[in-house]
Amino acid sequence: MQSQSPESIPPACNDDAQLIEQFQSGDTTVFDTLFTRYQKRTYRLVLRFVPNHEDALDITQDAFIRAYQGLGDFKSQCQFYSWLYRITVNLCIDFLRKKARSEVMVYESDESDELPMANFPDLRSDSPAKAAENKELRVQIRKAIRQLPPKQRQIFILRHWDGLSLKDIATEVGRSDGTVKAHLFHAHRNLRKHLRSYLKESDV
Repeated sequence: MQSQSPESIPPACNDDAQLIEQFQSGDTTVFDTLFTRYQKRTYRLVLRFVPNHEDALDITQDAFIRAYQGLGDFKSQCQFYSWLYRITVNLCIDFLRKKARSEVMVYESDESDELPMANFPDLRSDSPAKAAENKELRVQIRKAIRQLPPKQRQIFILRHWDGLSLKDIATEVGRSDGTVKAHLFHAHRNLRKHLRSYLKESDV
């Protein structure tokens, strides 16, 4: 049985529904509670895509502004965070697309060190020399993931970080299963190309 992504499980479903009902009845001040509840979680999500503190803060703020503006018409009251999650990811993708038009995004920051490592070799080692090599490998893996085209990067993270099935990813991004598979295939191929000098072919 596949474990459900923690990002897709609202922690306070019933309370969220009550707050949304109050909001839709005219008490918009309750949105502050939703903001406080999900601000840090949303910011951490943004850092997966845009590991730059200032940009991540801006996108997080934009996500909550969009949520505030749309909450009056929101229907699925028990899935507030899933809805906010989709808003946030779409904003990240839009940001990356705009950024890619003017420059190649290469981040040296260690702010988001928890990038997906599921399909990469075990980087733990007792040897200081090996540990130094592994640290460099982590840097290169982060660079490679951040240089993926926006859609490939989104699907790669949903698959290897959030652990979603291909079918769930297709639903999340509004694409067919075949399109998701194609993006994932190209993501893996691009990562192998970027990491060719650091990993054996079978490692990626």
